[in-house]
Amino acid sequence: MEFPVRRFIVRQFILAAVLGSAACSLAAAADVAAPQRKAGLWEITTVAPVSGMTTRNVCIGENDDIIRPEGSDCTEPELTPLDEGIIVTVACSNQDGKQIISSTFTGDFETRYHGTMKTTFDPPIGAIHRMGVNIDGKYLGPECPKGLDAAKP
Repeated sequence: MEFPVRRFIVRQFILAAVLGSAACSLAAAADVAAPQRKAGLWEITTVAPVSGMTTRNVCIGENDDIIRPEGSDCTEPELTPLDEGIIVTVACSNQDGKQIISSTFTGDFETRYHGTMKTTFDPPIGAIHRMGVNIDGKYLGPECPKGLDAAKP
């Protein structure tokens, strides 16, 4: 009779430890914020199969949103912290359909950052079901050239 009681207590202890660990993980994840680029002029280099490598200067505003495409209705981002970065997953929809975007970001977002974005399209855009894009950003300074408006979130 003592053996089943001991097994019950051990199971309860293990369950409590697992739930406690999960609660701590959720609390830690709740403290994680979506990446926010410093306002100012950035040099953005993207590499994608469709467009190849492109580099352009972009003026980033105070309310920058690096994770949601402009003109789309998106869910709140799911944030997963990494040792040296963050994974951001978001589902968006617009007149063309739905997109699931999963991105991994590293960097300080004050001077530099790197992102790898993988997007799944439903329905596909032409023959493109999935697309990957690498992004590198380098901060150039607080002043944006005249005529270069801040990117809209």
